[in-house]
Parts: sequence; C-alpha cells; structure tokens
Amino acid sequence: MPLTYTIDRDSRFVTAVASGRLESGQALTMFDEIMSQVDPGVGMKLLSDHRTLESVMPTEFVVSMVRRVQANPEVFAGARWAFVESGEARYGMARMASLLLERSPVDLQVFRDVDEARAWLQSEETEHGS
Repeated sequence: MPLTYTIDRDSRFVTAVASGRLESGQALTMFDEIMSQVDPGVGMKLLSDHRTLESVMPTEFVVSMVRRVQANPEVFAGARWAFVESGEARYGMARMASLLLERSPVDLQVFRDVDEARAWLQSEETEHGS
C-alpha cells in the first residue's frame, strides 16, 4: 500500500509514510481514518514522510486537506505537523498547505530531512529555518 501509518497514543505521535504513486482519493481517505482515531485536543505530533512518493498531489487535494483541518479544530488544537518532502514540486505543494494553515490550530512545517522534522516535533520551538 502506498500509504501506511502508526499512532502512538502514549506519546501522541502519528507517523504516516507515503510511497510510490498515491492518488488524492486514497490520501484523503487515509487522512480521514487517522483523524477518526486520534484523541481530540491533545496536541498531537504528526510526521508525514513523503520522500519516496512518486506523485505530486494536485492543488485540489491540498485545498481539501486544509478544509478538513479547518473543519475539525478540536482534533488539531495544539498539534504540530511536519511534512518531509523530496523534489521541488512536492516541497512547493507542502509549503502551500503550510501557508493556507497559518491561521489554523495546527502548526505545519515543511522539511527535507526526516531527523530535523522529528527534532522539531519533539522541541518547543514553533518555527524552523529550512
């Protein structure tokens, strides 16, 4: 499967890994599934690793994902979300999501290095210098 995830409830840490070719519908279904399984309002930390993803999500997907976040503020209150991207187009789409979510309850940052993303998720700082 091109998208897998794990949820560690004790540490409030969600790790999602996308690889190969992923269609927007698959990604949104998995996003909804993850949202239904996390405890609302616990300041979760999400790591979305897209380094081996072959496809670039279209603008419509990014907008749909942003709308889901905005429609569920109780799920994302205090959350930190790190996208790890390779490739300029995927990095650019992730930055667009980050900008669209600036006024939402989630702090989404985009990284190229998974270790840097994990360190940010575990830290107290709110921005990084990528």
